[in-house]
Parts: sequence; C-alpha cells; structure tokens
Amino acid sequence: MKKFVYPAVLFFDEAENQYTIAMFDIEVYAEGKTVEEAVSTAQDYLNKYLECAFAYEVEIPEATPFEQMIDMYPKNLVVLVESKLNDKNKAV
Repeated sequence: MKKFVYPAVLFFDEAENQYTIAMFDIEVYAEGKTVEEAVSTAQDYLNKYLECAFAYEVEIPEATPFEQMIDMYPKNLVVLVESKLNDKNKAV
C-alpha cells in the first residue's frame, strides 16, 4: 500500500460563503460549504489525481513540508490531506 500526504491551505470566500482548499504542490483545488466538506472533497480529488498519475505514468510532485506551508500561510488553516492506494494504484 502506498500513502501520500499533501498540505492543503483553506481559504474562506465571503462572497460565495464557502471554503476553497488548495493543494498547491499538485495544483488541485476543491470547495465546500464547511471545512469538513472541503477537506473531504479534496481527499476525493487527491485520490483521483493519484490514480490518474499512476495510470498515465505522470511524475508525482513531492509534498511541501507541513511546517513550511504554515510559515507561508500564517493567516490560514493548513491541513493534511491523505490518500492511500492499493497495489493496483486504486484508492482504498
């Protein structure tokens, strides 16, 4: 089993009244009405991103260290988004 963890930065859009979560290392973004919904959607997107990357033999970028991401975005919530892939490179 392979495990991938990427830091993600949460932003709140007052005009849309929703959260956007950004995994800058892999250029994946998700949205949700709550923090939990945004993180859950980001995890789903990360799973699909990794499945596609393995299927098409695309190089997967290394994750920025969590502490560095916190330093870069001190006014935002930074969370870790995790994905686990089985031996057939499918999310579990």
